[in-house]
Amino acid sequence: MIDKNELLKRISAIEQSEESVISIYSSHIQHVLRYSNINKESQAKIIEMLKQLDSDLEEHKIVTKQLVDAIAKSEKSLF
Repeated sequence: MIDKNELLKRISAIEQSEESVISIYSSHIQHVLRYSNINKESQAKIIEMLKQLDSDLEEHKIVTKQLVDAIAKSEKSLF
C-alpha cells in the first residue's frame, strides 16, 4: 500500500523523468543522424519513429493527467 500523496509525487517524478529522457534521446539521435552515413531513406524512417515517440508521449501525458486527477479526487488515502 502507498499513501495518496506519495503516489502522486512518484507519478509526477516518473512523468518528468520520461519527458526528459525522451527529449534527450530524440535530440541525441537527430544530431547523430546529421553526421552519420546512414542512407536518407533510413534516416527518414528513424525521424518518423522519433515523431511517433513524441506523439505517444503527448498521449501518455493525457492519460497520466486523467490518472492523477482520479487519484486526487478519490476519497481513498491508501492505494
